[in-house]
Amino acid sequence: MRKKLFLLSAAFLMAAVTNAQVTFTDEENNEEESLEGIVPDKRKSAVSFGFKVGANMSSMTKYDVADLGLKSGVGFEGGVVIAARFGKHTKGSDAGTGMFGVQVEPTYALHNIGTSSDDIKLNCIEVPILLKIFLTPNFNVEVGPNICGSISSKPDNLDTGNMSLAIGDLKAFDIKASIGVSYETKGGLFASLRYNLGTSELAKNFPCKVSAANLTLGYKFNIFKF
Repeated sequence: MRKKLFLLSAAFLMAAVTNAQVTFTDEENNEEESLEGIVPDKRKSAVSFGFKVGANMSSMTKYDVADLGLKSGVGFEGGVVIAARFGKHTKGSDAGTGMFGVQVEPTYALHNIGTSSDDIKLNCIEVPILLKIFLTPNFNVEVGPNICGSISSKPDNLDTGNMSLAIGDLKAFDIKASIGVSYETKGGLFASLRYNLGTSELAKNFPCKVSAANLTLGYKFNIFKF
């Protein structure tokens, strides 16, 4: 009797082990089949597009001919952002999360510079072209030229007491040296703090240079990967 019970128990155990092996093999085969259906994403870089808006604080170098009472003024700027980020931060990271990137920002900027009489207002089109170096996946340093051109200026004439300057005739062109820092979230929001050093004089009869610090907030999203 005991022998029969032992044989029945042994048979039941062998059947259970065999069934478990078959189940495990089927699951393994199914997993292999599912993995075979996945095509790894070999794209490493990403191009993004977005918008930005912010404020700037502009200053002007001293005017040697007369004391204009120059002081810094706050202005406005806004534009679009076109960026590319290269490589992957880690093997499992998304495309466009590497250490280096480039960014171009066609921008409208209003610069205000205070004087002892009327404030000087410069309406400009600016195009920063920046190299971005990501020190962490989110925090980066920005550096590059900022190509600037004024499209209009006010007032038409700036009276200094003993002379009048034709501010309305200014059609300045400048290539500023830009350097700054930026923080970008994974969702696409970003904030940038930047300083733009003016390198060219506004005009021969107005030998002053305009520099500006700006703080901008924006959002950008990936449009394609490569």
